[in-house]
Amino acid sequence: MQAHLRTIREAAQGLDANAEAYIFGSVAEGRGVYSSDIDALIVTRAEPARVLMELWRAGVKDPFEIHVQPPEGAGPYRRRAKLVRIQ
Repeated sequence: MQAHLRTIREAAQGLDANAEAYIFGSVAEGRGVYSSDIDALIVTRAEPARVLMELWRAGVKDPFEIHVQPPEGAGPYRRRAKLVRIQ
C-alpha cells in the first residue's frame, strides 16, 4: 500500500507542486479490514479529471477511492474526517 500512496502523492505533485495528499476513512482511523476501500483526498489546483487520469495511468485503481478538491473545497473533509497526510 505504501508504494501506491507514494504514487498518489508524486502524481499529484507532478501536476501541482503545492498539491497535498491524504488518506481518510476507516484505513486512516485504523479500522480498515481486508475488504475496505482506501479513501484518498488530493488537495490541488490541478484539473480533477487530469489528476484522476494520471493516477489511472500510474496504476492506482481499486481499492482506492480518490477525491480531488481545490483548497477551498477541502474544508468539509478537514472538519469531518481524520486526515493523514501521505508522506
